[in-house]
Amino acid sequence: MPAAAAYSLLNKKENAHDDPIYCCFVTSIKTKDDTKNASEEYLVTGGLDSLVKVWSYKNNRLDILHTLEGHCMAVVSVAVSPDGHIIASASLDSTLMIWELTSGNKINEIKTNATDVWNVSFSPDGTHVVSGSQSGKLVVYNIVTNTVERVLDSRGKFALTVAWSIDGKSVACGSVDGTVYVFDVSQGKLSHTFNAHTQTVRSVDFSPNSKLLVTGSNDGLVKVFDVANENHQSSLKLNSWVLSVCFSGDGSRVAVATADGCVTVALLKELKVLKTFQEHNETVCDLKFNASSNKLFSVSKDKSINIYECPIPTKCDKK
Repeated sequence: MPAAAAYSLLNKKENAHDDPIYCCFVTSIKTKDDTKNASEEYLVTGGLDSLVKVWSYKNNRLDILHTLEGHCMAVVSVAVSPDGHIIASASLDSTLMIWELTSGNKINEIKTNATDVWNVSFSPDGTHVVSGSQSGKLVVYNIVTNTVERVLDSRGKFALTVAWSIDGKSVACGSVDGTVYVFDVSQGKLSHTFNAHTQTVRSVDFSPNSKLLVTGSNDGLVKVFDVANENHQSSLKLNSWVLSVCFSGDGSRVAVATADGCVTVALLKELKVLKTFQEHNETVCDLKFNASSNKLFSVSKDKSINIYECPIPTKCDKK
């Protein structure tokens, strides 16, 4: 049976926030009695209501664990450290907040100089967070020492989206002018510039092996690039703005959220569409796979969270 035939909507959490939901992040924490690599799974969401919510995910159900209050404007980005313990949230109030996931306690509040702190991403070791800004500069914060450790300057326009590669070597950002920049973190220098799109780049994500970069834009295009040699590998044209793109943890697929309410899952190879879900009533703002790569979560302006069954393709499917 083709993998696409098994794709399905598992659950829909209506009115998960009182206002549109703008961002999400899926994470897991290993349990103490970890005899069989058991772990607890969580979803973190943020939105127009200025709240960050932490959900426990079990048996295809979401139950609220914490509602984190502190921001005074919309929360536009959330990220979780690789070990699952620390949340970073960015808001239009120009603050970056650091929280402990399991307790819900606020660890730190960083007042930034940026007009807007629009997007955040953790370093692989969980000690740093990078954020984009209207100036086109990316600021690297050390959340252990509470200091700005580095500023990466694209010398471009508003950096709406950022991503830190899993190998820790690169940070990428997407700009409102359609350009994508990749920085060498250790040297603090710009290493690659991709003239990727003709309109605003809304989302970028590195592949699990850090060799590829997927980008999504208002021009309706999803593109995959080889980071090292800057080669454009494949494209997918959709019917609406692309708000979010992400790789599956196994590296076999790319998921795409679009302004027309659709969630699209495509094979990485040639970006062949496996499934398009039309389960949201409004713009899909963000989406993420779980650690096992067999579930996909999406959030929308319709205030709902959707959970999808997304089976990992077999070798036959990948051909």
